[in-house]
Amino acid sequence: MRTWLKKLREQHGLSQKEISERLSIKPNYYSMIENGERQKRLSMELAQRIADVFGISLDYISEQESEVR
Repeated sequence: MRTWLKKLREQHGLSQKEISERLSIKPNYYSMIENGERQKRLSMELAQRIADVFGISLDYISEQESEVR
């Protein structure tokens, strides 16, 4: 599970549906990403889109992803 991603989403007051719309992906696919069921390793494209939506750096995402493993 990507608790860091869920925490960011909740801090921004967004539902999974809202964030999936901002990332231009389907809500169920986002849910699987957040739960660690899909995108075991985030693609650079998706990581960049997440960074853009939340206003965070790719370094932050990289650090969080290294802790997931």
